[in-house]
Amino acid sequence: MRAASFKILPPDLQWQNARQSQGSDITVLTDIFEADVNLSVWQRQLTEPVQQYAQHLLVALKLPLQRRLALHEINEVLDRVLPEVIGKSAFINDIQQLADMFGCLMDCSEIGLRLNVLQQPMCPKFHTDHLVCRLVSTYVGPATEWHAGPLDVAAPCQTMQHGDVGLLKGSGWEGMQTYAISHRSPSLALPRLLLTLDPVW
Repeated sequence: MRAASFKILPPDLQWQNARQSQGSDITVLTDIFEADVNLSVWQRQLTEPVQQYAQHLLVALKLPLQRRLALHEINEVLDRVLPEVIGKSAFINDIQQLADMFGCLMDCSEIGLRLNVLQQPMCPKFHTDHLVCRLVSTYVGPATEWHAGPLDVAAPCQTMQHGDVGLLKGSGWEGMQTYAISHRSPSLALPRLLLTLDPVW
């Protein structure tokens, strides 16, 4: 993985030239640094222990877990606050690996971590985030939906799958004020376990 090196979108780049990069190799996430990419998705399969623990959290995680943490604190904090069930260590290790990877890419030593059980769509309308970049991954349930066009233009809706890891460019990425990826919570009102990570500098 490489540290953040933010490319500025050329002023003449049009929406129809924007692209989203998806693949089963983790290196696809580095495509987020390409000027015409506003979404990169690592399509992956969760291990059985991680899936089992995530399913347990659908019932056991009563309140959202939201913390600003140094990368080296994540494992210890999650071990302290998450319930003791088979698969816990695998689940925590998975989040730690995602956070370390994200921290390397964004060149930050702290992240804003949110782990939440959602019973209904949190953001049902297409929108863009007012930040530089956000990592999203749905461990259980329907995952984030997105489309390539701007907010005021109809476009086919596409969706990530549970387990996928997405990097979403927000309007805070230099040159992305009108180029950030449009996305929303899944339209299916089913329980989901969502992880989001935001860089903190």
